[in-house]
Amino acid sequence: MVSADPILARLLLAMATTLLLIGVIAAWTSTNLVKRVVGLLFAMLGALVGAAALAAPAALLMLGAGVALGYFLVAAALIVRVQEAYGAVEAAELDSADGVDEPAEPKA
Repeated sequence: MVSADPILARLLLAMATTLLLIGVIAAWTSTNLVKRVVGLLFAMLGALVGAAALAAPAALLMLGAGVALGYFLVAAALIVRVQEAYGAVEAAELDSADGVDEPAEPKA
């Protein structure tokens, strides 16, 4: 644990769990791509705080931070590309734009 005080360690773990759950719920329920990415970043931050509270090795924490940074950079590039291609980042607007581009199915 981070400190010898068990109350402080429990509060830190509770904060990490809350942050993780808020991020997961935000990513799961959001229809906006940017909000999904931010929600997953909150979840990753909560997981890193929880790992630090449980005294994870520094190499593991640095690896987790690197994965979170890589995820953020790839997601930001994809969001920019989707915005340029479709002109929107909302899931409903993306679905309707895909529906317009697809050819009609043949009637039987």
